[in-house]
Amino acid sequence: MRLSRSLFTVVAALGLPGIASAAVTPVVEDWKIALGWNQTILPASSFGKSVGSFTPPAGFESAPAALATTNNLAVSSAIGKPGGTFICQDTIWGGVCGYAVQPLNECILLESPWLKTISSFGPDPGATCFAFASGDCNSGNAQWSFTFPGDDTGGLATTTPWNDKLTSFACVASQSVA
Repeated sequence: MRLSRSLFTVVAALGLPGIASAAVTPVVEDWKIALGWNQTILPASSFGKSVGSFTPPAGFESAPAALATTNNLAVSSAIGKPGGTFICQDTIWGGVCGYAVQPLNECILLESPWLKTISSFGPDPGATCFAFASGDCNSGNAQWSFTFPGDDTGGLATTTPWNDKLTSFACVASQSVA
């Protein structure tokens, strides 16, 4: 960014305002890159397997149907896709991490190496993810929910920590899509 500002200063001093404004157009970087993500998108199956459709808990107002067409990921943003989840085995986005785009409204039953090892969970903008520690997503109410940018603490400072407890999760379209 320092180079862009220097270029802006030089171009503005030359009296070329149109060029100066173009020179400082910010580049939107995917939020996960700042956390050390190497931009590898894993197959959805690398987190686990889909075990069926998911209905959000009562009272959750999901995005309108027009926005929820993301099973084929038609909705996207410059910094991710609804259904995209970045997970790590350690807190503070540490240890082994992975990113995959899951179909919305599907329950994902975690498998090795992710089963009961996740300590950081971050969905991309445009989705809310519900997580469970009781098998698949239909084995009771969601114990936790995550929205962008997620939680890198494992919930360790709360009365309901989720560190190394997640067995399944499902993401649904949120009201706001970035």
